Amino acid sequence: MNKLRKVILIIILSFIFGLLIFILLSKAVFATTNTNLSDLIKTINPSPPRISKEIIYENKEPAKDKPIILIFGGDVMLSRQVNDRMRRYQDYTWPFLKIAPLFQAADLAIINLESPFTISNDYFVPTGSFSFKADPQAIIGLTIAGIDLTVLANNHIMNQGRAGLTATKELAEENNIKTIGAGINEIEARQPAVFTINNKKFGFLAYAYPEDYSVATSDRPGIANLDQEKMIIDITDLRNKVDVVIVNMHSGVEYAYQPNQQQISFARKAVEAGADLVVGHHPHWPQSWELYQNKPIIYSLGNLVFDQMWSKETTIGLIARLTWNDNWQTLEFIPIKITDYGQATIIEDQTEKENLFKKIDVSENGLEQLNIPLPGLD
Repeated sequence: MNKLRKVILIIILSFIFGLLIFILLSKAVFATTNTNLSDLIKTINPSPPRISKEIIYENKEPAKDKPIILIFGGDVMLSRQVNDRMRRYQDYTWPFLKIAPLFQAADLAIINLESPFTISNDYFVPTGSFSFKADPQAIIGLTIAGIDLTVLANNHIMNQGRAGLTATKELAEENNIKTIGAGINEIEARQPAVFTINNKKFGFLAYAYPEDYSVATSDRPGIANLDQEKMIIDITDLRNKVDVVIVNMHSGVEYAYQPNQQQISFARKAVEAGADLVVGHHPHWPQSWELYQNKPIIYSLGNLVFDQMWSKETTIGLIARLTWNDNWQTLEFIPIKITDYGQATIIEDQTEKENLFKKIDVSENGLEQLNIPLPGLD
């Protein structure tokens, strides 16, 4: 009889113990389903990326009497060989390390992001593939560089479909980075991003050239395309709400030093509608610029972070640094070169800089140039 009681007691205790384990596991699962994207990344790879000690964070709020500094970088792609290098070096800040202080010193820093972030067990993308996907851990590179705004209106942001676009926008928001130019529908894709600095409001819009499945509609996620009529409506509406309107344009012929007619027509229409500045990207080469109705149009900044090491031209880009004080005060072009399949470095050699500026017909201090129209484009 005593043996029977012992057996019954063991069964009861085992049942109670099992019940407790079930309750604890249920709570853990529930907590996981309510986590945000950043926490989910940690569960996939708990080892935090290494951060360079060279990076110094600075207060980005300018003194009241100083001009407001804006800085623009070109195409950023964090997939393919760039991802391979970040993993190999165990450093997801690596692409931006040498240019981060320059971007941090600006009041607003803007880039064009060509690779959507997505949750995956494998981020390998072979050389030659144009379907990009970026490891969410690489967001730390944007944060240490002080990026405030990423342009998503381009021909690659929909490479991972709705899931990639959603993950990219959520991850950016969690890291205090705004996005423009793409959304879950057309209304969101055409929504501006607005920043207030020294009581001045800067409004940004973005558009890209594709005319395919990647264009957002009323019930489909995607990008805002180069529809001039819609762009004019957007600028007119934004013009009444902000002090400065800036339009980002993803357009042009790849691997060309001069803009094509689509770029010129769209950019000039934007200025006529009320834009104070137009900044372009997509050709992967830096291109010329002009003053149109006394407003700067920068047709292409070229690459900033990319793995196109197969030509010199695709390893050279421009950073545009502008200052605003009730008008554009200065426009400076800072040339960069990409080394080792993805790390941007400022070009210091004066001869190398002069050769680049001569090739694309710009000067280092842009606003010192005369307002000479581009040849054959009027």
